[in-house]
Amino acid sequence: MAGRIAFDLLLFLLPFLLYGIYIWYARWRLEHDPKWRDAPLAWLTMAGLGLVLISFVAWRLLEPANRDGTYVPARIENGKIVPGEMVK
Repeated sequence: MAGRIAFDLLLFLLPFLLYGIYIWYARWRLEHDPKWRDAPLAWLTMAGLGLVLISFVAWRLLEPANRDGTYVPARIENGKIVPGEMVK
């Protein structure tokens, strides 16, 4: 779960990282000096959220479906906890 959160955080921050690389390149190679305060923060945020949403959809579509049975949740039988299981 922590890996999934880290992956989504990386996807969200990717547009900001790419814009930061652009600023660095523009200062180094081009003749103008862009600033972070001029950054299109709304567009960068929407792009990051879009990437995260696309990853949610892709994760759901590419996740292998376990259709080998029906899930029976954990329950108490004779005073003992029986863990959840897949029943065919």
